[in-house]
Amino acid sequence: MSSSACFDKKQRFWVWETLEMAETLTENHFQVDLEDSEKFPYDLQTLAYLKGMEKTHRALAQICKYEYRKKHFPLANEGKEFYRICLQDDKILGLAQADGFPLLKPLLLYVITHELIHVVRFSMDPQKFHLEPKDKGQEEADVHRMTYELLRVFKDPKVEVLLERYRPWWGPGQPPEPTG
Repeated sequence: MSSSACFDKKQRFWVWETLEMAETLTENHFQVDLEDSEKFPYDLQTLAYLKGMEKTHRALAQICKYEYRKKHFPLANEGKEFYRICLQDDKILGLAQADGFPLLKPLLLYVITHELIHVVRFSMDPQKFHLEPKDKGQEEADVHRMTYELLRVFKDPKVEVLLERYRPWWGPGQPPEPTG
């Protein structure tokens, strides 16, 4: 990977601020407690802290899955799964700056909410992480639709711009009808 732009101090603050908002939205939607690290083991890292395969050219973020086994019982079936949300700062910054008006905070909200939905779905059904390529597209479309559902409550024009931008990722299905 070439030299990459990483979030500055203010932008990193926005990441953590946005993570709190996204966690609340996701918890309310799925009726779960993301602080329960036994059921939902995850963390979020920005580009400056990513290594090796955690970095990608293909996406704004990705989830890496790790499995830990107890050192003294390597053959035991009991392993701990852990998900890392890997934000690709350079890709996010490039996309946010491409439109000419500030979209970074709404884009962070979209990306982090989207990835948290994946974390919940993977934690509840670990097979979803290992879907066949033909099924991964449908999973992505489903998660984009859920992200829309969670974020449509915001009446922020910048969030609405992003919701429209990601509409094509919903696949062949129709967007959810607005309620209330």
